[in-house]
Amino acid sequence: GDHWTTKGPYKDTLGPIQEELEKSDKPGEAAAGAKEKTEPAPARSTGGKYVPPSLRGASRGPGESMAQRRDDQATIRVTNLSEDTRESDLQELFRTFGAISRIYLAKDKVTHQSKGFAFINFHRREDASRAIAGVNGFGYDNLILNVEWARPSNQQ
Repeated sequence: GDHWTTKGPYKDTLGPIQEELEKSDKPGEAAAGAKEKTEPAPARSTGGKYVPPSLRGASRGPGESMAQRRDDQATIRVTNLSEDTRESDLQELFRTFGAISRIYLAKDKVTHQSKGFAFINFHRREDASRAIAGVNGFGYDNLILNVEWARPSNQQ
């Protein structure tokens, strides 16, 4: 019939569908034919039940979908940092001890100022050990830095 879509700017795209509807004697057949063409092939059946990601792989546990995990053995925690400290300051201070893989400086979400502590991941544990020995008790930006091994996140 006269539907608003037959008069719209995309009426030409309805032509093939309109012709198919006119050819069909029975309205049920046309609907079934259109449904078969647009419906995708069914996916592999897995028993019909949803399997959560934690149960899909036998070797992985919950939350272990990441391929690579951080090595917390070479992570140090630096406390008593000033509010003005930036990641580049920490990079400059600690790069003399060895290759750094990551620096996390805790910042306030609103003011973006340092919260006074940071975590520094070194590639090698020996470098982290030298950094603790070299910087612990060091005066930086009018404050005495406290540097120690970071405890694993499940023990904090």
